[in-house]
Amino acid sequence: MRLRWKFFLILLGFALVPMLVLTHVNRRHVERLGQSIAAEGNAVISEVVKNELRQTAEDFSLVIRRSKSALDFSLSMTVAETERLLFAPPLPRQDQGGHETPSVGVHVPMGVRPDTVALSRLAGLAPTAGLLRHELDNTVLFVAVSLEDGISVAFPAREGLPPDYDPRQRPWYKAAKAAFDPKRPTAQEVVWNDPAVDPATGRLTLTLSRAVVGPGGRFVGVASLDVPLERVLQEQEIASQWSQAMRAYLAAPVRDPATGKRVLYVWARRDDDATARDWKSAVNFEPLTSSDAAGFDAMLAAMERDASGTAELPLNGVPSFWAYARLMRGASLVIVVPTSMLDPMAEQSRREILAATDQIVRLSGAVMAAALFAVALAAFFSTKAFVRPMVRMIEAWKRLGVGDFTVRLDERLSDERQALVDAFNETVPVLADHVRLQRSLELAQEVQQNLLPAAPPVLDGLDVAGTSISCDETGGDYFDYRVVSRGGAVCLDTAVGDVTGHGVPSALLMATARALLLATEDSETPAGRVRRANRLLCRDVGDSGRFMTLLAMEIRPGEGIARYVRAGHDPALCYDPARGVFEEWPGTGIPLGIDPDYAYTEYTMPFTAPGVVLVLGTDGIWEARNEAGDMYGKARFREVVAGASGLSAAGIVAAVLDDLVGFRGSRRQEDDVTLVVVKRL
Repeated sequence: MRLRWKFFLILLGFALVPMLVLTHVNRRHVERLGQSIAAEGNAVISEVVKNELRQTAEDFSLVIRRSKSALDFSLSMTVAETERLLFAPPLPRQDQGGHETPSVGVHVPMGVRPDTVALSRLAGLAPTAGLLRHELDNTVLFVAVSLEDGISVAFPAREGLPPDYDPRQRPWYKAAKAAFDPKRPTAQEVVWNDPAVDPATGRLTLTLSRAVVGPGGRFVGVASLDVPLERVLQEQEIASQWSQAMRAYLAAPVRDPATGKRVLYVWARRDDDATARDWKSAVNFEPLTSSDAAGFDAMLAAMERDASGTAELPLNGVPSFWAYARLMRGASLVIVVPTSMLDPMAEQSRREILAATDQIVRLSGAVMAAALFAVALAAFFSTKAFVRPMVRMIEAWKRLGVGDFTVRLDERLSDERQALVDAFNETVPVLADHVRLQRSLELAQEVQQNLLPAAPPVLDGLDVAGTSISCDETGGDYFDYRVVSRGGAVCLDTAVGDVTGHGVPSALLMATARALLLATEDSETPAGRVRRANRLLCRDVGDSGRFMTLLAMEIRPGEGIARYVRAGHDPALCYDPARGVFEEWPGTGIPLGIDPDYAYTEYTMPFTAPGVVLVLGTDGIWEARNEAGDMYGKARFREVVAGASGLSAAGIVAAVLDDLVGFRGSRRQEDDVTLVVVKRL
């Protein structure tokens, strides 16, 4: 396949794959975004519903409080009218505004003789009862007055009262009587009693009662209003705004004496089975609770603290919204609506959002397809013009690869490819120079390696080994050892040196110093040889700032002594395996190449004990660092030498180098390493 078509297919692939991936990613992202928006919409709808439900609870709580105030006033007005009719002179009958006058129902318990005068006077309450029932929109089921002697009247008449009915035994009568305060006969309170079953109708009612006070502040009876429970809760009006599954309660947070836990005591609720109740039995509602104990406790705490609020808790296992608003005497109106009422709204919102996101995906897909077609056309017509210079560049690189440094490109392009052409033309001569320099360095490395000893000398009584490893192609470390005869004695002449820096300049200075030391080998003493080499080296290095440290030594095994000169170099280390002790041989002196007139001092140390190991090295060993930046150090160097002291001199050198490589790990060698070991046999 021709390069043009390959390039076309590559461009097409590079365009096609990202677009397909982008389309797929965009589709998934938009779908996820739609689902996220739908979920967020559900959360927003849920929050709106809770706020609306709370507002509904507040509104209906306000209505109920106003109804309560109206009922309290109505009962107080009934009591006042009853007291007037019973104990005040009769007044002329007044028109009650054309309202229907309810029938009068009289009840006298068995064995009680009725007071006909009182009954006649109480019948006069009919117009007032009719007015109250009309003004309260029939919220009041019965208006009644029950006297202490047992007789009672009700408006309208109660049909079907049980024969054993005695109002004086009803809880509402007893509560009003218990609340009667003879010290304050004109300031009696209206008592709201717990729900009860009306004995005449069987309906669940709330009864308001208040004491009737006679002359002298004596208790004579109780006036009462019976209100159907559903009218108090107004559940049908609330349900019409929400859901028929909605439930309304009058409840108060209390602490259950049996368990010690806080519960929501239901004071009033709508009960569809109320007609089946016995009128004598008390109406006991189950405490209102939730399976989410923590959330329920939090709501109870909020009800005691806040006037209104909302919560989201299950009721009888059904997830529900709860709203509450404070009503009276610690009680609150609680409205509970199943969260399932949101399902139709949430589903409609989800469908609309997903439809919109699907339309966005289809539109983006069409745009991607059009863009892909345009890219394909552009790639087809541009590949030929683009590939031609590339082919010529490839041919030029091939010629350069076989060593033709005369090749050049003469292309003249108007885009970034011209930078490639210019870079190629500039790189070729630089690359040629690098190749020449590399060849020169390889030659210098070969020459420097030839300057170092090829093999250790053989001398009775001594085992000698040494090595030098450069960190670059060439290095600045130097070592040498050879057998010489001086004064009729056979000697080992050895030296270790370290030129500042490394690389080609250091290698040149090392070669110069080696030549100078070899030129002075006939001098009488080591100190004389070093002084002469220093004087000649100072003349060569001048003001270059370069210098060389040196440890030059002459070992005479027959005499058992070592004579040496330290010129700024680290001291020689002598290890005695018999005693397990290292000894640094003393000595002072400045490096070579600094002061031409410096007088170097010669030192003499004994070297007779069998097995003694003498080590001469450069700082490239103990200053080496590992990957963590830790330094090798002389302590570790000594441990390795001591551990390998039983080996030959070459074995000791190998042990040090192996440990150094293992310590350094993957970190590059940063300085030249040189080591000479002389072991006494």
